[in-house]
Amino acid sequence: MPFSKSNSMTFRIATTADIAPIMEIVADAQLLLRSLGIDQWQDGYPTSETIVGDISRSEMYVATDEEHIVAMAVISFSGEPTYRVIKGSWLNNQPYAVVHRIAVRQSAYGRNIGRKILMFAEQLCHEKGIENIRIDTHRDNLTMQHLLSTSGYHHCGTITLASGANREAYQKILQ
Repeated sequence: MPFSKSNSMTFRIATTADIAPIMEIVADAQLLLRSLGIDQWQDGYPTSETIVGDISRSEMYVATDEEHIVAMAVISFSGEPTYRVIKGSWLNNQPYAVVHRIAVRQSAYGRNIGRKILMFAEQLCHEKGIENIRIDTHRDNLTMQHLLSTSGYHHCGTITLASGANREAYQKILQ
């Protein structure tokens, strides 16, 4: 089971025993996004069924601090169908990891955990020989866009989700 320590933080693949704390983190993220006037995740997404699917594919990771789950993220190496069409252009067409559903527990806000998650994703990519990461975010999620741009990600354009919603698309080529 892949894991890594970053200061006192440990990253590991989530298990079904983690569903309840993951859903608490989802609720925290939904409240934060709502308070910022962002309509992302305001329609019940992601559901517990979505999380169970992520766990069953071994793509859901959790960050723990002293055994408490403080964050979650999906890191997948299976591609992303909605990335096939982009208004703009990707930096290249090489294999990539995709990061989805980054969320942090409210009590852990302000600890740079989002940046640590991105660094962990890069570590997984290096272990697998993958040199690209792609990610998308809501157009109004300026916090995530700032995190991505200050973490070396380049804005590549806009993709359309299966729901029809547009998302800002980013890519980073790892060195």
